[in-house]
Amino acid sequence: MEIKVISSTENALVIDVEDEDISVPEIVRRELLKDDHVTFAGVTEQHPLLKKLTMRVQTKGVEPLNALISGCSKAIEKASDLLSEVRKTLTKEGA
Repeated sequence: MEIKVISSTENALVIDVEDEDISVPEIVRRELLKDDHVTFAGVTEQHPLLKKLTMRVQTKGVEPLNALISGCSKAIEKASDLLSEVRKTLTKEGA
């Protein structure tokens, strides 16, 4: 995965994400939208064959980069919780 900053202002950040499908950025987008300081978070696919996405984050009261980092951290926490539950379930079932 490669990330390039396309533009960055006081309340908006636009990045390109290359060599990644839309699933991970979409999870981060959903976490961003739970933040009261985020006014917009979106991910668009440039073209399905190119594996290049553009993500935009707009905020009020916080820097968009900090909001993005926080959203990524929350997505990691959710994934970790899911992994723990899957392991617990599989251990109980003896798989």
